[in-house]
Amino acid sequence: MSRFDELAKIWDEASYRVENAKKIGQAIVENIPLKENWEILDFGAGTGLLTFYIQPYVKAIDAVDNSKGMLEKLEEKAKNAGVSNINPVFKDLEKDDLGENKYDAIISSMTLHHIKDVVSFLKKLNKALKDGGYIAIADLEKEEGDFHSDNEGVYHFGFSKEELENYFKEAGFKDFKFMIVNKIYKNNKEYPVFLAVGKK
Repeated sequence: MSRFDELAKIWDEASYRVENAKKIGQAIVENIPLKENWEILDFGAGTGLLTFYIQPYVKAIDAVDNSKGMLEKLEEKAKNAGVSNINPVFKDLEKDDLGENKYDAIISSMTLHHIKDVVSFLKKLNKALKDGGYIAIADLEKEEGDFHSDNEGVYHFGFSKEELENYFKEAGFKDFKFMIVNKIYKNNKEYPVFLAVGKK
């Protein structure tokens, strides 16, 4: 059982996580022209905090995660809420195929720092998007490595705007936008959270 399977049980109890997903969701709604017939991929969906925020605006969301515990929690929440357009998908994002020309938009909250090779991964996402599709990724701005109490599985201590813009370009995305959408207060510090938006 992974650390995240164990954490799934109490994941939504952290109010800052719930608030963060809400702020990211609001920024996505404001910056991407979501449509009722859209199919979306939320990668690293966890318990679905962001998925549930975006779900009312679109036709369907594939909520992909590599933690069975997180997806079980997400499924339980969807069932209790009577939500039927969320499809939990168990996949290893870096190893497994994500399809081709499949999604109108790809979204994510606080997952990119767990991805080892960001450019290869973004290229895979580009392939999975339909032409003209959008990508919207939220994560931490550059930090000193003290955001997580345990940095196992953390490959990047946040990202700078310049770094990310280069990654997006290299992966074939255009119309890059970068904005700070929230600040998490933790360890007596402030950690800015960005949303980076691009288009295929």
